[in-house]
This record gives sequence, structure tokens and C-alpha cells, in this order.
Amino acid sequence: MKIKRQLAAALAMAMCVAATGGMGEAAAAAKPKLSAKTLKITAGSAKTLKVKKASGSKIKWKSSKKSIASVKKAGKYGVKVTGKAKGKAVVRCTVKKGKKSYVLKCSVTVTKKTTASGGKASPTGQPAASPGVPSGTAPEPSDAPTPPAPSSTPPARPANLGTILETYQEMFGYMGSCLSDTQLRESETLNFVKKQFNSFTMENSMKPDHILGSLPTPINKERAQELGYVVPDSYQDAEVPELNFDSLDRAMSIANDNGLKMRAHTLVWHSQTPSWFFTTGYEGNETTTPDIMNGRMEFYIRTVMKHVMEKEKELTGEAGSIVYAWDVVNEYLNRTKDGHTWATVYSGEEELRPSFVKKAFQIAYSMLEEYGVENKVTLFSNDFDTYFHPDQVVSLVNFINEGEKAKICGGIGMQSHVDITRPTLEQYGAALDAFLATGLEVQITELDVTINFDHEFESWSYRDKGETDAQQAAFVQDFMKMVVKKQRELDRTVNPKGITGITIWGLYDSVSWRSQCSPLLFKTGINDPKPSYTTFREAYYL
Repeated sequence: MKIKRQLAAALAMAMCVAATGGMGEAAAAAKPKLSAKTLKITAGSAKTLKVKKASGSKIKWKSSKKSIASVKKAGKYGVKVTGKAKGKAVVRCTVKKGKKSYVLKCSVTVTKKTTASGGKASPTGQPAASPGVPSGTAPEPSDAPTPPAPSSTPPARPANLGTILETYQEMFGYMGSCLSDTQLRESETLNFVKKQFNSFTMENSMKPDHILGSLPTPINKERAQELGYVVPDSYQDAEVPELNFDSLDRAMSIANDNGLKMRAHTLVWHSQTPSWFFTTGYEGNETTTPDIMNGRMEFYIRTVMKHVMEKEKELTGEAGSIVYAWDVVNEYLNRTKDGHTWATVYSGEEELRPSFVKKAFQIAYSMLEEYGVENKVTLFSNDFDTYFHPDQVVSLVNFINEGEKAKICGGIGMQSHVDITRPTLEQYGAALDAFLATGLEVQITELDVTINFDHEFESWSYRDKGETDAQQAAFVQDFMKMVVKKQRELDRTVNPKGITGITIWGLYDSVSWRSQCSPLLFKTGINDPKPSYTTFREAYYL
């Protein structure tokens, strides 16, 4: 009897093991998957995507870029994916099956809708847009829009002008504004931004003084590493300043939720960087040494860029998906040489061959390589009054890229705080030609156009010269007409991308840093357009 009982127990155990194995195999076999891993859709058409082996599951669908590819539930386990505008998006499907969750992804490519003759579907030459939604987010730089051929002529002006984004996205890719933290959290303002732009620059939240703080908060290296900071071997200080990423994280989440991209402004800048960052031991009045500053610069650039790209992975699943451009060094050619700044630490360097500027780009580019986004994200040298010394700008970027395996400085940023009398259109156009001839991307990064601005007597402030909004509108039209012409006539054998973005520095006059001089396209608020708002868009058709 005892032997029989032992045999019975062994048999039962064997059956249990077999059953368990079978259940494991069945569970593996029942793992859900999508009916397709890639979809190619023409704008305006739709395709259905389904989850296979999803019986009894709860399913949620989401598009990474709703303005390129939208999703609508179709049946119990399917979704209809509709192409909205040319570009790329990722459709994600979260499948909850019992106690397990699966995330499935499908890469969606939306191609441009064409007419029977092969021309553009829209009579205005712009992709169609849903009411209240931008016509699409900008493609990654590797998929930058192709400008019209040099022989192309402007399209006929439509009866009703589209938004800034609808007018210019196809030509330049990114159309943006700068925003404050408060503006970014206002629903009415955000809806306005989504209609007019597909990109924004944080006015202050990515500048060093915001991230570093007005006073240092020192932490030990072990705590810094726990927080995810990069403390390189070159870092010589005993402690590390704690960084504040709260506003940045919020901005990135809002950008992702609303189909917007971001320009990162800025990493290395003489202004709006706390003076303590350049002092011995982060305190006192003694400027630190270049060797110590090299380590601090590497710590700061690597940590900020890592934080951004890790946040992108958290939000979208991939680095380089929100921030498409970095102003690595800002205003080097107009640097302040007094007090505690980059210039005082590295005071002995040759003006157009500054080692710390080149080092900043080397560090930043190595971070792009680490995350595999060097073909998606562009590093810029950004400066103002570039139209008065384009040769110096070109010399600087040539030095940065000299001897490198790639163009680590991939773009020239023209801040373009211009006035209706300064610079002349000829000066600006000549600088634009010089920058496009380098083969690098060019972006107009901080555009505003003042009237009644006193630069003649170097007071650099408002002076009533009797200049009007109508005069501003006329200049804005001529200015944009020139920029558009440069892009239309671009020699793509020299520069494949040309002008890849325009950012207007503010939403309306009353919140501008140069408010007295009425520099923007709207006056008292987003519902108060000026004549220049019309002429800015009309220039596309001239």
C-alpha cells in the first residue's frame, strides 16, 4: 500500500508539472501582439490596427503625435489610425491581460496627400489642419521638409490666410515661440500656441540660473549619483550643486501631451548663470581655475542633457523625441568679460579659437552619441547681431568642427532681435547667405522687430520716433519675403536643409522683454493681432 501511495503521489506530481508547463507554454503562446509593426498611410486616409490574442484583455491606445496620426477605437481589439499630416508617429497599445501588462508599438509613417496630377492637395500649398489643432509637429531633422525648388514660384494668396504654422511648417519645419512657465500652464494660451506653432523655447526655465539656483545647495557626490547626476572623473570639487528640474520636467510633459517640440536654451552662457558657479569652492570672490571649470562644465552639460533624454524616454519611449535642438553655447561673441563668467575663467584664450567652447560641443555631442540621437538632434551656436560680423560666426563654428569626426556644431542660431531700421535687409540677407554656405542648419531663434527703439545714441531703450505699427508691418513683410526667398532658392547641393526653424521671441507685446518698443505680432494679448501678424503670413505668397 505504501508503494502504491508513493507511485500515485509521483504520478500526480508529474501530471501537475506537465500541466504547469503546458500552462506556461499556453501563456507564452497567448502573448498579445499587433497585426502590424509598421504602417504607411497617406494624409487623409486610415488603416486599422488590431491586437491579436487579446481575448479578455483591457486595451488602451495612444498616438505619440496626434497631429500626424490620430487613433480611434475600432471594435473590441482594434483601432483606426488616421493620417493627419506628413511625418512619423508611434502608436502605442497597452494591453492588460490578467495580472500582466504588455506595451505594443507600431511605427506609423504618414506621407503627403497628392492630387491626381501629383501636386499638393491644399490650394494654399499647406497640409490641411483640423480646427484648433496644428497641422502637424515638425519631423526630425533627418526627415526635414524639402524646400521648394529654386525655379518654383510663390503660390496664389488664399482668401483666408492660415495660421503661422499652417503657412510655414512645410517650408521651415519648426515654427515656435518662447513661453514662460505661467503661459505654458494656461489652457487658453496653450490652445493658441498649438494652433500657431509646433515648437517652443522656455523663456527662462532651461537657463543655468534657474537650474542651478541663485545660491548653491551643495550635496555630496554619492547623493548626486543617486539623483542620476553625471559626476565625471574631471570633476575636482568635493561637493556637487543640486539641480532643479521641476519646471523643465513639467514643460516636457506638457509638450508631449500637446504634440509640441522644444528648443533647449541654453547650456553655456555668460548671462543668467549664477556667479557662484565660477568661484573657488562655489563661494567667495575668487574666480576658479580652467581645470576645475572644465570638470564643472562637463558635470553640468552631461547631467542636464542626460536628464532631458531620460525624461523623453520616460514620456515617449525614445530619446530625442521632444527636444530637437540645443543652444550649447549662447552669445560667445558678445560675452561679458567682467565679474565671474566663462570669459573670466578662460581669459587667456584666443577669441575665435576658445577651447572651452569647443569642449562644450564635444561633451554635448558625445551625449547625443551615447543616446543614439546625433542624427535627430542638432547642436547650435547661438548669438545676437550676427549680421554685423558673419565672418566671425563662421570662423567660430569652423573652429568648433575642426578636426572632429562629425560636425558637432550642426547649426547656427541667429537671435534676430532686429529693428525696422537696424540691420538693413541687405545686411541680414548677406549674413544668411554666409551661414547657409557653411552647409549647417540655420535657425532664426529669437525673432522680434522693434519700432521706436533708440540704438543711434546707444541708450538701447525706447525713444518716441513716431514709428507706427503700419511701418512695422511693412518691414515684417519685407523681412519674411527675403527669408522665404532664401529658402526657396536654396542650393541643396551646398546645404541640404537650410533654414530649419523660426522662433518668435514672445506671444504679444505686453509680455515681451522689449515691450515698450512693440516688437511682436500681437499687442495686448493673443486675441489682439497687429497688422504685422497679417504681413508675416502674407510674405509666403509674395
